[in-house]
Amino acid sequence: MSEEREILKVPLGDIFFTTSGGTPSRKNPDFYNGNIPWIKSGELDKGIISKAEEYITMKAVKNSSAKLFPKGTLLIALYGATIGKLAFLGIDATTNQAICGIFDNKEIDLKYLYYYLLFQRPKLIEVGIGGAQPNISQDIIRKQLIPIYPKPEQTRIIGKIEELFCVLDKGIESISIAEQQLEIYRQAVLGKAFEGAFTANWRKLNPNENANSEFEIKKAEREELYARKIEEWILACEEASVKNTKKPSKPKKPYAGASITDEEKADLEIIDKSWALIRFIDLIKYEEDAIKRGPFGSAIKKSFFVPSGYKVYEQQHAISDDATLGKYYISEEKYQELIGFSVKPGDYILSCSGTIGRISKLPENCEPGLINQALMKIRLDEELISSKYFLYLFRSEVFQRRILKGNRGTGMQNLAGIDEIKELIIALPPKAEQEAIVLDIESRLSVCDKIEESITHSLLQAEALRQSILKKAFEGKLVAQDPNDEPASVLLERIKAEREKNKPVKKVMEKKLKLKKEIKVKVKAEL
Repeated sequence: MSEEREILKVPLGDIFFTTSGGTPSRKNPDFYNGNIPWIKSGELDKGIISKAEEYITMKAVKNSSAKLFPKGTLLIALYGATIGKLAFLGIDATTNQAICGIFDNKEIDLKYLYYYLLFQRPKLIEVGIGGAQPNISQDIIRKQLIPIYPKPEQTRIIGKIEELFCVLDKGIESISIAEQQLEIYRQAVLGKAFEGAFTANWRKLNPNENANSEFEIKKAEREELYARKIEEWILACEEASVKNTKKPSKPKKPYAGASITDEEKADLEIIDKSWALIRFIDLIKYEEDAIKRGPFGSAIKKSFFVPSGYKVYEQQHAISDDATLGKYYISEEKYQELIGFSVKPGDYILSCSGTIGRISKLPENCEPGLINQALMKIRLDEELISSKYFLYLFRSEVFQRRILKGNRGTGMQNLAGIDEIKELIIALPPKAEQEAIVLDIESRLSVCDKIEESITHSLLQAEALRQSILKKAFEGKLVAQDPNDEPASVLLERIKAEREKNKPVKKVMEKKLKLKKEIKVKVKAEL
């Protein structure tokens, strides 16, 4: 191969005909649940699309910008997180407006174009414009400069790319299996830890540590505190009577979970007599609103937001375990109105919608604020349970299964209700043993962390290698040239002449009309 080789580059729009689809009105029930596949950009991850998530009617095609694309059309996503995703149609289908269809050209292999656009995807993502919903236009696709090689060389390039990608994919598959096994090991470590398997010897060396005694002491302290609050309340009520002012609310009794029944005990394996069986609610700190689901959505509308003030914590804070995210604030007045939903450093926030079951502890330097409707707040009594122990326990697969409930009909999961969570039974080790368990977990998982770093690095290297293969391919450095191949310039002239002779728009419309006729026949046959 010659390094001095001159490569012809032509805008994609000068070679291929492209057009986008459309979305029929959702208000018209006659447009949906028909016989015509309707593809959305989120479905462009299947390589070849052989079925759709939704189907529309011929009436929808006639009354919208949705178009019938023939089997074999190359699709590329234009909007949002899917920008640059690619797939081939394995069926005749329509698409929404977030997809650009690229039609077959007998002189330039669509697979060749597929790999070139795959190579260009990082740049297309960078070009994406817009705020919350980035996008690229069809015009950007049409202006992509495509390197033109002789048809036989295109075939050799495709073959070499697929050969190298096959080897690369096998390597990635092995890495992915290792990643899955690592997660299985992590969960196995946590499972064993919370069964007390790692601290059996510790218990022999510390026979006087007992979680039941610790819990009884804590219950006595709560009752004593409640008695003082009642005394203070009585005095405050007497003072209010003298002054003829409103009496304060009566203090609530300390949280107390129901006793563990014999039936419940029969379903549990007692780990050790030094461990206490208690309800989740017994771990909650004795304070007002220490466990609470966020307010109704109407309580915190976007119209209430101000540039600065009290922060509104959202599910992204729990999911990302990062309290610094977000930009929504409410005024002092609104905050005081919703004070029962306020949070402070050390509180835990739990995601209750979308990605559910994720938990995060608010740091000491977190901004004052409150939770929105997608969160639950939990304020623990950390004299009973250590923060690290609680987070490891809560994030473990075993515990997650207890709070997440699957719906077999839809495959969707829902978070258990707050009352159900309060009643969960917890096998609680003595506080000192909790700390020993955490040390053991961290010692074992630190090895996992190092392996995970290596896996992440390997996956990044694999993706870089994939891009390197594509780069060489489209620089003409991946396969050998053949002097017997027809020059690319001749190929290009023939493409131009063919386009002039057969206008693409006419050709596509003829295909569209033909498909309409075929689908009408199919629909009639099924009626």
